[in-house]
Amino acid sequence: MKTFASVILGLALALSASAEMLQKKSGTFVEGEILDITEKGVRIKLIEGGEATIAFEDLDPFTVYKIRDKRLKGLGKEDAGARFALGRYAMENGLYDVGRHDLDEAVKADASLKSEADKVVAEVEDKDSAKLYQDGAACMKAQDYSGALMKFQTLVDFFPASKFVEEAKKALASATAEIEKENAKKKELLDALTKKKGDAKAAKAEDGVKGKLDAAVKAYEDAKKMNGDGLEAEGNTSVSKADKNWRAAESALFSAKDLIIEVAGATKDVDTLGAAKKLESDCDALLVVIYGNLGHLWAVERYYKESTKWLNRALAMDPTNHFATEIKLLVAGQQIRRSYSPERDR
Repeated sequence: MKTFASVILGLALALSASAEMLQKKSGTFVEGEILDITEKGVRIKLIEGGEATIAFEDLDPFTVYKIRDKRLKGLGKEDAGARFALGRYAMENGLYDVGRHDLDEAVKADASLKSEADKVVAEVEDKDSAKLYQDGAACMKAQDYSGALMKFQTLVDFFPASKFVEEAKKALASATAEIEKENAKKKELLDALTKKKGDAKAAKAEDGVKGKLDAAVKAYEDAKKMNGDGLEAEGNTSVSKADKNWRAAESALFSAKDLIIEVAGATKDVDTLGAAKKLESDCDALLVVIYGNLGHLWAVERYYKESTKWLNRALAMDPTNHFATEIKLLVAGQQIRRSYSPERDR
C-alpha cells in the first residue's frame, strides 16, 4: 500500500521525469526517444535498441494527444487551425476538458473558428448524452435501477441542453419508483417503521424514504468501486480511464447527495435521519479523496491548471487536507519554474 510520503515522492519524481513513455491501445508500453512526428504517427528510438514507427491509430488517445501537443509547441508559433484540430480530436476521444481548453485557445487566436468550435462541442455533447441515455435505458431493461439512476442523473447534471434531458428526467422518476418497489419487498425496515408509527399510511411513506436512502447507499457504494477502478487504471498508466472512473464516481456521489436531501425533507424518523446524515458525511469524505486523486493524476501529466482545479475543490471541502495541500505546493513550484521558461504551463 502506498504511504502518503511515497505518493508525494513519486509525484515529485514524475514531475521532473523526461522519458517518453507511449501507451498503446492494447495496454502495452513503448519507451524511448521520439525522433520524428508525422500526421499519421511517430518514429521512436527504442530504449532497448533499434527504432520503430507507430501509427497514431494504435496508440491510446491521451498518448496521441500529448505527442501532437508537443509537436505543436515545438513549432514555436501557435497554429490556431492545428490547435483547433487537436481540440476536436481530444473531445471526440473522451478528453473533454483538455479538448474544450484547446478549442477555446484556438478561438482566442482566430475568432472565425467560434461557430465551428460551438458545433464540435454540440456534436460531442449530443453524442455523449445519447450514449448516457442509451446506457441508462439498457440498465432499466436489465432491471439495474441504481445504474440507470446514475446514468440519467449524469446526463441531467452535465448536459442540461441535451435533447434527451426531459426523457432522462422521466426515466429518473421511473428508476426511483422501481427502486422503491424493490425495497418495498424487503420488509425489515418497513416492519420496524410500521411498529414505530403504528400507522399504515405513515409506513408506506417511510417505505418510499427507505427506497431513496437505499438508492443513495447504492450510489455511494458504486462511487467507492469506481474510485478503486480509477486507482487501478492510474496504476496501469491509463490516464483517460482513471479520469473517467473518477468523474463517474463524482457524479454518483452527487446523485447520492441529492437523494439524501430528499430523504431529510421527507421523514422525521430519528434513525433514518441519522443514517442519512452519516451517509452524507461519507459522501463528502469520498469526494475529497476523488478530487485529490484527480489533482494528483493531472499533476503527474503536467496539466497544472487542471490539477489545481481539482485540488481546490478538495481543499474547499476540507481545508486541512494534507494530501491536496502538499500536491498543490508541488504544482505551484512547477508553475513558478515554468513561468521563467519558454514553454509556459497550459
